[in-house]
Amino acid sequence: MPDVAEAEIYPVLKGKVALVTGAAQGMGRTTAEVFLKAGAKVVICDIKEKEGKEVVEELSHLGEIIFVKADISKSADVQSLIEQIVTRFGRLDAAVNNAAMTPDTTPLINFDEDYWTKLVHVNLTGTSLCCKYEMQQMIRQGGKGTIVNIASINAFRPQPNMPAYTTTKHAIIGLTKHAATEGGPHGIRINAIAPGAIYSEMSAAALKGMGTTEEEFTPQVSTLNRFGMPHEVAQGSLWLSSDASSKCPVAAMESTHEIKPSAPRVHENKVAIITGSARSIGAAIVRNLASKGCNIVVNHVSAASDETATNLCRELETDHNVRTTWVRADISKNDECAKLVEAAKAKFTDPATGRFQVDIIVHNAAILYLGPLESVVEANFQRIYAVNVLGPLLLTAACLPYLPTDRSGRIVMMSSINSKVGTPTTSLYAGTKGAMEAMARVWCRELCERATVNTINPGPVMTDMYLSAPEDIKLKLAKWNPVTPLAAVQHSDSQEVRELGERLGGRAAYDHEIAGMVATLCSPEAGWCTGSLISANGGLAFSY
Repeated sequence: MPDVAEAEIYPVLKGKVALVTGAAQGMGRTTAEVFLKAGAKVVICDIKEKEGKEVVEELSHLGEIIFVKADISKSADVQSLIEQIVTRFGRLDAAVNNAAMTPDTTPLINFDEDYWTKLVHVNLTGTSLCCKYEMQQMIRQGGKGTIVNIASINAFRPQPNMPAYTTTKHAIIGLTKHAATEGGPHGIRINAIAPGAIYSEMSAAALKGMGTTEEEFTPQVSTLNRFGMPHEVAQGSLWLSSDASSKCPVAAMESTHEIKPSAPRVHENKVAIITGSARSIGAAIVRNLASKGCNIVVNHVSAASDETATNLCRELETDHNVRTTWVRADISKNDECAKLVEAAKAKFTDPATGRFQVDIIVHNAAILYLGPLESVVEANFQRIYAVNVLGPLLLTAACLPYLPTDRSGRIVMMSSINSKVGTPTTSLYAGTKGAMEAMARVWCRELCERATVNTINPGPVMTDMYLSAPEDIKLKLAKWNPVTPLAAVQHSDSQEVRELGERLGGRAAYDHEIAGMVATLCSPEAGWCTGSLISANGGLAFSY
């Protein structure tokens, strides 16, 4: 058994009433203990009456705790459980739906049908019934409250010989997401935790069923080479049940790693190449597309960004279960574009069919030169046009043989507000962005049977480059804020943004707002929009 010190617990649930199901042993018992230490009045339930009463006796010195015998797979039992909680304490503020049966031990091709039925009734139907009556009570008492459903690492990484258990735990993730859509309007936050290998009676039985040992098993499922402890999972439930997680409306937490809320995976198994995407707006774009199931090629030009690109790819794969690769390549050169495409082919060619397709290209890479027209020098002109204009042309040509042939492809050009409003000192930069807009109008005709081609034109964006820019640059850009409808600062903005916006008369865009516009143009629903310049600048310049 791992020796892991327990974290200090603060009274973050003081005055609240909490329910923990399946609390006669293991993680449920430990969760009840942690919640008591956090100041909650705790109700535990289980079908094991003797063990449940023993837990109450053992933990009663920590606070007010009662036991209710209940079979959560029976609707009448769950209704009665909630009624007894309200009769005793007057309300229900938090619930941890932990009750579950021990995993099955046979492969799918030979599963025990009777055990499958029992396990589904408890793990899935039981958790659903708990959510149903817990939410009803929370709504009756005026809304607000928290529910934590205990899923399993099997929902993301199935283990051998557990088809029923894996199915129910995967379903609990879906149940949680749906429940959150119903609970959200009432202020009820519903989340799931998916524990990995946790030291408990259930895990010991599971290891025996798998025919392995703790020493053999843990290195396969944990980078820490150990089982987690029940109190570590309980701390996750405590956080999700406290006000500290008040902006976490629905998520699944895999062990102690948060899985971001899922978006509809409209780009499942597609491949996107995003240039200049190791950081800033480009990184926001790849995060958005990956959340929708898209496999990603991260492109950057500097060796200094290799580590950033590596970490970003690891994040995308972990958070969104997509495949990624990064390629350091200067797209202003033909051979470097070829290298980028070959690397994408090596990573994403279907081994069964030998097919490779580039579904999305986002031309985000760009360099910036600022200065009055008399300061322009030939070398700077050649370099900025090579990267900002020639680069997208060369890369698109390199990808052309691999674009779809059914109009489903998407190409998005990242222009700028500068070419639209004529911002002073941007002769070179604004010129390149105007050229990109012109190319998009040409390509939308040349590539009409392959892909849509559109452009967006952001204004200032709160990237590192903008935030670290000299004050005089910010002030020059700020003169447009009074005529930008969405630049007004809101209470929901961060303190940093509010302070900056109040000083400058308005805020810049968030990178995720720009990424959202790119994602819109990449969606299947945007198939009838091509050759367009779409406003992505808060209304400083409109789309027509």
